[in-house]
Amino acid sequence: MAVIDELRDRRREVRTAADDLLTRASGEERDLTAEELEQYQTRVSEEREVQERIEEMRDSEVRELRAGAARQPDQPSEHPLGEWLVRAISGASGAGAAFTPSEFPSTFFDRLAAASVGLASGFAVVQTERDSVVFPRWMSDTTAAWTAEGATISSTDANADTVTATPRKLAGLQPISNETLADSSPSLFEVVASGLVRAIALKADLGFFEGTGTAPEIRGLKNVAGIGTVSMGVNGAIPTNLDAFADAIGTLQQANAEGSAIVMHPRTWQGLSKVKEQTTGNNKPLLQDSAGSGAQGIQRSLYGVPVYLSSQISITETQGTSGAVASSAYVYQPDQVVVVQRSDVAVELDSSRLFNSDQSEIRAISRLDLVVPNPAAVVRVLGILA
Repeated sequence: MAVIDELRDRRREVRTAADDLLTRASGEERDLTAEELEQYQTRVSEEREVQERIEEMRDSEVRELRAGAARQPDQPSEHPLGEWLVRAISGASGAGAAFTPSEFPSTFFDRLAAASVGLASGFAVVQTERDSVVFPRWMSDTTAAWTAEGATISSTDANADTVTATPRKLAGLQPISNETLADSSPSLFEVVASGLVRAIALKADLGFFEGTGTAPEIRGLKNVAGIGTVSMGVNGAIPTNLDAFADAIGTLQQANAEGSAIVMHPRTWQGLSKVKEQTTGNNKPLLQDSAGSGAQGIQRSLYGVPVYLSSQISITETQGTSGAVASSAYVYQPDQVVVVQRSDVAVELDSSRLFNSDQSEIRAISRLDLVVPNPAAVVRVLGILA
């Protein structure tokens, strides 16, 4: 635990240093200078490296915990999770039943990242202890031009502004019998926690891609102003080739971005997997390896870009006047999509509210927001029919 605590301290120091740069510039009502922007980016990169190290150590702890023998609540535990459950079930009463070891919110978020399609695709994650975070957004570079000797050099200023992230609360609650908690072997807590992770991960993905931005819901990629679009036609169309995705990747490249993740609804992938090569007498799926057969699987990628599937992508979008319901897919550079997480993520077990029915409640709360400092790094392919 000492190593992780040191890493957490370092992460907090780096985050504070980065926030101080933004606060100072905001207080002086100005943009970051070139030197300050470089310092900010260096600190954010270091924070990300420290976070990755913490996640690696947490993954190792979780594997050890899962591999360990099941313990009854009245037996000593070598892991804080066991101590947490014992104290919450047998030793606490009233409001004191809520007990949140700081290391388990981190573990919970690690599992959430593994279960969320958006986070798994590589969204950048920034942690903060503030109500909101202001990000500098570079809009355009200073231009240059060929200039004759002795002539006046034309001056055109670079352009930048800011975008603000305000983490919103995403929560889940599961009541459970105290007898079940005490008697289950292995502990039912792992099952309940996994269920909470899945529920919050699905709702997080819904927000990441479909969120309206109307509080308390966050704004998803669909409703971010300035992203690129590729249309399947006025009334949409069933894909018969991969041209729309080639166009999306090309649109990103023209904006100096790299399409390195594609997210779509499973229905869309199902349709693409049935598209055949357009040659006479050929019934071979377009996405299948040239040496493969119908018995072999199809690699989930398009033009070498990994494809992620999310059931939270809408399949009821209106496209044109045909009355057909459509879906969208998103092609983007993941590190240009930023998830801001409040550090006070909490997992709590409480036995007070349902005292008269001898039940406890397990509650998980995460505070998240999504911002896209560079909207040109995202392209929406819309009008995809089944």
